[in-house]
Formats: sequence, structure tokens, C-alpha cells
Amino acid sequence: MESRLILENELEPIFLGKFPPFPDNVKELLVQYGPYLILIGAILGLLGLLAAFGIGGAAIGLGLAAYGSGFSFYVGIVLAAVMMIMYLMAFSPLRARKKAGWNLMYYALLLSLISNLLQLAILAVIIGGVLGFWVLFQIRDKYVA
Repeated sequence: MESRLILENELEPIFLGKFPPFPDNVKELLVQYGPYLILIGAILGLLGLLAAFGIGGAAIGLGLAAYGSGFSFYVGIVLAAVMMIMYLMAFSPLRARKKAGWNLMYYALLLSLISNLLQLAILAVIIGGVLGFWVLFQIRDKYVA
């Protein structure tokens, strides 16, 4: 029996049973080109984080940022950096269609939802969680151990 990730048993019947399935050609397209889109997004995300860290750090240092936003800002930056690193780590396994790549994407999505919750972005949690898990569970069968 294969090991399951945190909340995977609870989410599987929802996103595989209650949501409409993707056609096989769409799944294949996502699995074939998705890793490259994730790689590009991760690189651009890291560059954006470097810019945000520089601009945000300067704004906080000069007192231009709102009082109390410093901690939330830096927590968001750290979590986003961890997610971008996870995306970069997932590139090779996703391209090789290994379950380890899918697992990294799953954990990155969970981390993204936690980050949005900490920033009180409830709408982002709902929409990002539903769309993210729907896509992930639809393509999961394309990845092998």
C-alpha cells in the first residue's frame, strides 16, 4: 500500500468524485508542459521576491510601511521563497513523471494556502485551494512511484 500525504485521503473523494474529470488529452498536456511553466514561474517568482525584499526592506527601514506590517511581510516572503524552491526541486521529478514531483507540488500548494491564511486572504485560500487541488488530483494518476 502506498503512503498517503497529509489530507490526501480526505481530499481525494472530493476532487476526484465530485468535480468533473479532465479529458485525457488535457491531462497529458498539463503533464507534458506543466513542469516548464512551473520552472519559468519559479524563476520569475524568485526574481520578484528579491525585488520585493529589497523594496519592502527599504520601506520598512524608512518607516514608510504601515505599523505592524513588517512581521507579516517577512513571513510572506519566507514562505514564498520556500514555495519557489519547492517548485524548482519539483521540476526534474515532474518532467520524469515521478510521484515525488507531484508530492512537492502538493506540499507547495498546502504551504501557499497556509501563507494566504496567515495574511487573511480568505478568497485566495478558497479559490486557490479548489483550483489547485482539482488540477493536482486530476493529473495524479500520470505520475508513478
